[in-house]
Amino acid sequence: MSEEDRNFPDTVVHGNYVTFQHEFIEFLVAQLIDFRKVFEGDLDELLIFIFVSRYYLREERGRIADQDQDIPWSAPPTLSRISELTGIPRETVRRKLLALQKRGLLEKVEQDKWQVTLRNDQPIIRADYEQFWQREMRRLVKLVRALAPHV
Repeated sequence: MSEEDRNFPDTVVHGNYVTFQHEFIEFLVAQLIDFRKVFEGDLDELLIFIFVSRYYLREERGRIADQDQDIPWSAPPTLSRISELTGIPRETVRRKLLALQKRGLLEKVEQDKWQVTLRNDQPIIRADYEQFWQREMRRLVKLVRALAPHV
């Protein structure tokens, strides 16, 4: 990798800092407001759900990339792993996982592994909160379009 390639992100961000920060903060604030409604203001529950969801998304992305191959891209996370990587105490993670399970958003698989709950091969949250996800996708497209001319 050339020196120019290594410095590209820093020089692009530095030269467009105000634009990048503004667009990112606009996106983040709108996302957090929506997430607050969905997760009833519980930031730990939100973080745990997102943490578990990213494993599903990695696997789904891998399936799309390798449609003819059955390659597991990730293993569902455990309570310990979630606690370790998020910094949320184990007991809090345990309570939040059970709450998310009760709401039908996550399910326990195997001994201590968690995954998003699926319905018709889609995360339940996509169907149950479709308007939220549509707003999220519109915001994401808006963010990408706003930043694309600068990269």
